[in-house]
Amino acid sequence: MSRTCDICGRGKSTGKQVSFSNKKYNRTYELNLQKTVVEVDGKPVKVKACTKCIKTAKKA
Repeated sequence: MSRTCDICGRGKSTGKQVSFSNKKYNRTYELNLQKTVVEVDGKPVKVKACTKCIKTAKKA
């Protein structure tokens, strides 16, 4: 089960975790994926979408 958005294709991103003493450690940022139903050509389709795509779809 991949942790990527079915709509925009975004996946994990990497960065640094910075402690109070300013030490830097590698870390990964996960997407906030939700299972939703999207209509494609009038038919409901279940997809895993990030919350950014869900929010944009509600505006349209």
